[in-house]
Amino acid sequence: MRMIFISNNWADAHQQTRLDALVKINLSILCLAVFRKYYGVDSNYTPIFIGNMEHASYRKRIGVYIGLFGQLRKNVINKDFLYVFGFDLMLICLIFRLVSGKKIKVIYEVPDIREIFFSPSISGKLIRWIEKIAIPRIDLLVVTSPDFLSNYFIGLRKISIQDSLIIENKIHPPKIENSGEFIPEIYDQNRIIIIGYFGVLRCPASLDFLIKLSKNKGFKIILRGIFMPLTKHYEEAILGKKQIRYLGSYQSPKDLNSIYSSVDIIWAVYPFSSKIMGNHILARTNRFYESLYFKKPFIVQKGTADSKKATLLGNIALEINLENEEETMEFLVDNLTPDHLLELNKKLFSVPESHYQITNEYNDLEMWIQRNR
Repeated sequence: MRMIFISNNWADAHQQTRLDALVKINLSILCLAVFRKYYGVDSNYTPIFIGNMEHASYRKRIGVYIGLFGQLRKNVINKDFLYVFGFDLMLICLIFRLVSGKKIKVIYEVPDIREIFFSPSISGKLIRWIEKIAIPRIDLLVVTSPDFLSNYFIGLRKISIQDSLIIENKIHPPKIENSGEFIPEIYDQNRIIIIGYFGVLRCPASLDFLIKLSKNKGFKIILRGIFMPLTKHYEEAILGKKQIRYLGSYQSPKDLNSIYSSVDIIWAVYPFSSKIMGNHILARTNRFYESLYFKKPFIVQKGTADSKKATLLGNIALEINLENEEETMEFLVDNLTPDHLLELNKKLFSVPESHYQITNEYNDLEMWIQRNR
């Protein structure tokens, strides 16, 4: 069996983790990859380069689409599996299958649902029309959040799906460097509480709020990761501020232990939006699973999938609502105390590992591949 792994962001840690897991299924894998301005690439594999992409700049991707189609025509044979990230690259795969007549299976993974799919604009209506046609032609739809499947594709969009599999953004333990057994910290009642916001720093509402929170002398904010074009100006805005500091990017999962060890609580709020429906309601953040793994208390936004899961697991997180900044500020000042953090920390030790560590998900994927070879 052979799989063509098609990455729309070669430096993305999530996609590299998925690739590592697919290799262990004992498949012969050929990688086709798009490069972006992102974290530094940490990969064990050498892909065939099909072009560069800028974030959300679809008009400049024609060269990438031509490059992908050309590589598919050159490399794909009957009975190959295509594992693809990115709605636009998935469409190229379906078009290639149609015009080539090759008997291949297309597996499409959805880590996020872009806001354009919820937009009332003409572009939004057009892409939803295309989605309605394309998704039923996917052989296997892989999603990272159960809500993508139940609430979006089935509930909201009423789209017929051939087959599906949920593989959440859970921790792959062998890839994480940890310092040994986790021991609850004893908090100094008088010291400053350190809040960590890690990953892709794409949420203006979170950054605005954290800057304001940092003016309270009882808190310090640590930012690690990369800013997006929408938030890049914040890097300069916080220069010289003592209570909120940006310490640069990091490599995941290699650096996770050190950065989680440096803070008291994690800002796990997904990019905030006041809209009733959107990716911000349905998606699951990496920080949710990482916080559970490293036994760090965390903060979630009300109404999100992470918030609902935290409640089901026994109110293991602090829930806020960024729609009301003043109320949220008061809530955190009252609740971000050493005693409360220690209480939350103890709760995290009662959460079964299956809620944040990979178990049999890849066995299910391997069985599907075997059945459909």
